[in-house]
Amino acid sequence: MATFTHKDETILRGAQRTDFNFDDLDHKNIPLEEKEWPVIIIGSSMVGMTLSILLGYHGIKSISFDRHPSTATHPRAALFLLRTMEVFRQLGLDNEMETESASDFDLNAGMLMVDKLIGGKVLARMQEADPIQTAKITPCKRLWLTQNMFEPLLRREAYRFGGKQSFGTRVVHYEEKQDGVIVVCQDIVTEKYTKYKTQYLVACDGNRSATRRKEGIEWHGPGIFGNNLSINFKANLTPFLGSRAVHGVTYVNNKDVSAGFRLENGGNKGFMIVSRTGDKENFEPDSITAGEARRAFYDASGLDQSFPLELESISYWTVAALNSDRYSSTSGRVFLAGDAAHVMPPTGGMGGNTGIQDAYNIAWKLAYVIDKKASPALLKSYTIERQPAAEATMKQAFARLANRVLGEQNINHEKELPDDTCELGYQYPVGAFIFGDTSSPSTVWDDPHNLNIRIGGRLPHVELCDKSRAGVSISTLDLIKTNFVLLIGGELASWREATSSQSVQVDVYEISENSSPVSDLSGRFTAIFRLGVGEGLLVRPDGLVAWRGKEAERQGKPATLTAVLEHVLGPSN
Repeated sequence: MATFTHKDETILRGAQRTDFNFDDLDHKNIPLEEKEWPVIIIGSSMVGMTLSILLGYHGIKSISFDRHPSTATHPRAALFLLRTMEVFRQLGLDNEMETESASDFDLNAGMLMVDKLIGGKVLARMQEADPIQTAKITPCKRLWLTQNMFEPLLRREAYRFGGKQSFGTRVVHYEEKQDGVIVVCQDIVTEKYTKYKTQYLVACDGNRSATRRKEGIEWHGPGIFGNNLSINFKANLTPFLGSRAVHGVTYVNNKDVSAGFRLENGGNKGFMIVSRTGDKENFEPDSITAGEARRAFYDASGLDQSFPLELESISYWTVAALNSDRYSSTSGRVFLAGDAAHVMPPTGGMGGNTGIQDAYNIAWKLAYVIDKKASPALLKSYTIERQPAAEATMKQAFARLANRVLGEQNINHEKELPDDTCELGYQYPVGAFIFGDTSSPSTVWDDPHNLNIRIGGRLPHVELCDKSRAGVSISTLDLIKTNFVLLIGGELASWREATSSQSVQVDVYEISENSSPVSDLSGRFTAIFRLGVGEGLLVRPDGLVAWRGKEAERQGKPATLTAVLEHVLGPSN
């Protein structure tokens, strides 16, 4: 696959074509706010708000600044993939999100490709879930959620966890100091400046990130594949859709148009992504009229032009597959996450989900460093781990674009892997792990249905019995909270003594047929994990397996565990 190094981010289109650069600012006469926030976040969309929640979950307060007056400036539906839903399960939000999703979509319906939305021939079916097979590897389901549901929910949870969102406020300047970052903001309406001191700054400021440009970070990848349209509309399609109302996305491809529909409220409204009308495949800003947008809708829907249609907005955006070379400043106090770090085609719905994985990775690391449970060197593992992980995911999103949209152009791309593998099967080959006698993974992808226990991989889901609640089962994933977790094969008393002597809290569980508070009545955990007597499996707060082994000879369990944690976290301050 060809590599494309991209420097001019301003050609990336967005909902609002606003370009901004951080310039030098004389802020000596701007008073410093008395309250210091441990973390400041630039941007308060899905990734920024999720990061705020995760930081609060770990006990770290944050404030997010966003230039927009509010969230949901452009309505859309989002696909929440399996690993993302496991994160929200850890936060206790999965049931509420699933109920809301099921009110609009069939959770297992997947996506369709047809020649017309209404009554058209089915050309292909994609991402159709088998709920029985999925339940074997995760307690969660993929969800479609409309923006007007998930953004208020995230805002509510961010507030509950101590995160503050400040809309209508732009970060206009920041500079790193040895002991933190000075951040200057400006109110969009009043133009008043405020100045803050923070320990760390995380930029979730989108694909034209001014932070990325300020830090001189380049990105590369397959490249840019034209500008698309998003047409937001209201139209009562419900009487005509039939079973197609339940699909999260329906692609349309015919001689007149290539498009994709995301519908809401059973088909009463939604938006249409247009990649081609006739022979035109690149849409510069303001290049089509409302009449042309209407015609594209009718060509894709299959409805007569007399059918009532209300256009709400037309926006232009760029299809691109690019990944930053690094995710942090050279001084190590400013980080990129989400679209600021990587841009992916929408095919497969991987972009926002990859951003949430960025947030999941860095939130606990920031919390441990700020609380002096870990060395600041731990934060170097963020780029080490997430940059190649996003690269691998970006290549899979691009493969889906090539197969579903660009197929006739014969573009080289990687083999498209199964969705379950892309969502749950990534194996980190480097980072804050101890591979020990075993080598790092020879391939970064592993089929999660194999249920392998690998260092750098996600802790597999296995159902366990919760003895505190008769008849209730929980997942091994539910054991992951804010602490490290040690799963052991016997010798509970000595391992418990070892964990009690550590500078960070480690939750220890012996899991067997008769163990408590959780047990392995089915024997499945024992068969899959195969933990020998005295053997331990250490899992990080983001659910990744960090180490497997026994006490080192002549060291004992406390010293062994101390050495393991210091290797993963760095010596605590």
